[in-house]
Amino acid sequence: MADKSLQIAVFGESNVGKSHYGAQLIGRLNAQTGSLRMRGAAPDFGAFEDVVLALNDGVPGAHTAAGTYTETLLPVLTQDNVAIDLNWPDYAGEQVSHILEDRRIPYSWQQRVETADGWILMIRPKNTSLAEDIFSRPLGDLQSARSDSQGFERSPQARLVELLQMLLYTTYARTRKAKPALAVVLSCWDELELPEGSAPEQVLRQYLPLLAAFIRNNWEEHRRLIFGLSATQVALSKDAPNQDFIYKGAEQMGWIVTAAGTSKPDLTIPIAQLAQALNG
Repeated sequence: MADKSLQIAVFGESNVGKSHYGAQLIGRLNAQTGSLRMRGAAPDFGAFEDVVLALNDGVPGAHTAAGTYTETLLPVLTQDNVAIDLNWPDYAGEQVSHILEDRRIPYSWQQRVETADGWILMIRPKNTSLAEDIFSRPLGDLQSARSDSQGFERSPQARLVELLQMLLYTTYARTRKAKPALAVVLSCWDELELPEGSAPEQVLRQYLPLLAAFIRNNWEEHRRLIFGLSATQVALSKDAPNQDFIYKGAEQMGWIVTAAGTSKPDLTIPIAQLAQALNG
């Protein structure tokens, strides 16, 4: 892959923090405080302008409006001078729900899926409660609940497994190329209130055991990476602007949790390490 840029694409459902992470990542790149740096002319950051301004004011950015689909290309270099074209999307996470309901990858997604060498899947563990099953409730209770319901709803982790299956099928069916390397980013890590040193892979197994097993069985160890992320470090409120963001700067806030459970302020680590996995 030395003669071309690595293509990395980002995916995630609604309310997982894609826009906040993208805005904070741009802040790190502009401040040149991470393990990645921009290459070439600065791209158009217009899709993240409102979120960047909100964070600088110490308040959360607005939810991406339904029907929105834009993509910001971040041309970056690693410390080893590996070129990466990072395609950061700005789309309402509800689009993933439509994909699962329609059971097809829309045209607007196809090129991004097919050309990517690596994927970043963002998940917010707090929003992925385990579904009740025969191990947590008596079978009779589940049967009664099912008969009273209007329809069957997939559990959050089943939805994510299905999304990965669809992405994998689309990639192979149209290109016959090997599956991309995968980085799973567990967002809003601070709201989990975990003991210091908690390893992201163990947290994934705890909150989403089915998804964790699917990833282990479909990606070789050196081609799968799991991180924790707190893009803003604390929960932000529109009613009470965070003074640290205002006086220190948004680019000073947030951290990544590495595979070993260590917190680091460099939010570019997942992209840099995914590039290493692709070149390994």
